[in-house]
Amino acid sequence: MRPSKFPSANPYFIFFDHFRINLQKRDICHLKPISLAKIAGRKWREMTTAQKSVFVQIAEINRARLRARGRPSVPVVGLGKFFNV
Repeated sequence: MRPSKFPSANPYFIFFDHFRINLQKRDICHLKPISLAKIAGRKWREMTTAQKSVFVQIAEINRARLRARGRPSVPVVGLGKFFNV
């Protein structure tokens, strides 16, 4: 599996990204987003725990990377003129 552009901590979103890319590789690009989501959801529910474990492991790795990176701290100043603080 290739690393995703947008690392997600949710296993289903990782699966959905790979599912969509695999369909594009097979030249199935005519599906509407809602139809694609319904098909992917149905496929996800049919998968066994062992099949889902790959996506769970990737999600755990992404979660650790996101925690290590942390959130940038942005000072909140100047809100008095908007909120009467």
